[in-house]
Amino acid sequence: MSAGYAPDEVPLYRDLDTRDEQYERAQDSAEPFFAVEQYEEGYAVTYDLLPAGFQLAEPARQELDERLTRAVEEIVGDADRPTTEVSRTVGDSLGNVSFFGREESAREVAAVISTIVLDEDNWVTGQPPDASGPDPRRND
Repeated sequence: MSAGYAPDEVPLYRDLDTRDEQYERAQDSAEPFFAVEQYEEGYAVTYDLLPAGFQLAEPARQELDERLTRAVEEIVGDADRPTTEVSRTVGDSLGNVSFFGREESAREVAAVISTIVLDEDNWVTGQPPDASGPDPRRND
């Protein structure tokens, strides 16, 4: 079985409390965090491999960037698929793509991302964030 999710299998968190609980669960069980998150502005796709102690190897990060570019361009270029301005941050351990106007579009992009990000063959040992510093998942 290949790594990754089908679009309808991607975890979806509709509120910050649930998202935070699942981040904590990922950290406690040393697993990656991966989800579509719902915000007032739309839907975002987020991944974080550091709870598992890994990050993407450079060839996998480059492949992710290329596939993500194609997937987002296809959605943004389709007049029948509403989006707000889509921005993305694709790192070796943490990434975010936002905002999509429809859950379906976010799930499609998440499925593309998941096939690379969740494939353990693409991982190398990660560098954990400084535990004494601010939480990198928050915009405080």
